[in-house]
Amino acid sequence: MNIKLVQKIKLDGNSCRKSARVLNDLKELNLLEKIDEIIAADEREQSSSQGFNLAKKHQVSSAPFFIVENDEGVQKVYTAYYRFMKDIFQVSVSESDEISEIMAQNPDLDFI
Repeated sequence: MNIKLVQKIKLDGNSCRKSARVLNDLKELNLLEKIDEIIAADEREQSSSQGFNLAKKHQVSSAPFFIVENDEGVQKVYTAYYRFMKDIFQVSVSESDEISEIMAQNPDLDFI
């Protein structure tokens, strides 16, 4: 299995808040070494950024996201961190983190 993490780099050169949080979580869980490649979607170089090219290729509009290729060469793209963690590492994230991520990806949703 090959795992690529595409993180967003903002115009100021820093990781976006969500990418930084995901990287920190993976590090704290000792899972960062299981990520084979970390690729930048760099706002300063959008036309030449490998991360932006992968986002376009996979029709992804938010970062971070994961591209997982199994041993047979089949790729699956994960745009939801909680789903990636459950499917790939069998690790559950907290319900509040899961809800926060869903809300951030779907601003048109609202809780009643």
